[in-house]
Amino acid sequence: MSKSLYSLILSDEVIARIDRLATRQGTNRSALVNRILAEYCSMVTPEKRIETVLGAVKTLLDGDGELAPFFTPNQPAMFLKTSLAYRYRPTVRYDLRLRPVPADGKIGELTVTFRTTSGELLELADRYFRLRIEAETRAAPEDPPEFTLAPGKLTRSIGAPEEGTSAEEFAERISAYVRSFDADMKAFIAARGE
Repeated sequence: MSKSLYSLILSDEVIARIDRLATRQGTNRSALVNRILAEYCSMVTPEKRIETVLGAVKTLLDGDGELAPFFTPNQPAMFLKTSLAYRYRPTVRYDLRLRPVPADGKIGELTVTFRTTSGELLELADRYFRLRIEAETRAAPEDPPEFTLAPGKLTRSIGAPEEGTSAEEFAERISAYVRSFDADMKAFIAARGE
């Protein structure tokens, strides 16, 4: 959805309220006016689709006992936290970020970060990340996800959904991936940890 600059004449009182509302929602005037007008015209903007997908991911993962999702409406990202059954119960954070428009067939990324200073645990995390990268690259040799690896941190691209995929179906796909990743990672660490 392309954007252009338009000039509107609005009352100062309306703009003051729009600005306050935009600040409370963590957005800007243009984005809020665009969203209000799109909703009024019954249009689904890419930003609204992101909000629907992330809200559905939160609903799907909320209360599953392993992952605690945190989502603020009107934001293109959310995060999830979990803890490991490893000595002092360190946490792992999943950051999920989506873009309004795909770039090179990718719509976002998932970043997994170990919140620890334990060299032993960071080494286990890196071993798991490397195995995961190898397995996922082998599973999709024609169009593998893109990965970025740093100590205790892995970022994986998220492919754009196929045309006609509903926000709920896309959220189910993302949620299933995160659940699978989390379960496999915890099993790997439990088998090699303490």
